[in-house]
Amino acid sequence: MAKSERSGGRGVPEKGTTEREQEKGDEADGAFDLWLKRGLHQLFDSVANEPIPDELLRLIEEDRES
Repeated sequence: MAKSERSGGRGVPEKGTTEREQEKGDEADGAFDLWLKRGLHQLFDSVANEPIPDELLRLIEEDRES
């Protein structure tokens, strides 16, 4: 959870931190989020782009109809 979310998303610094320290923490959180997003895309985009097997599509359709 991002620091600003822990403080209600109002940009209010956490207890014991200055506003500048809060901004630095938010920048670090953003950098981590970007790194994680890129890494997950690199690992899983090829799998996510594979076609869905016909058998799975059939099961989904059957479930929808019932």
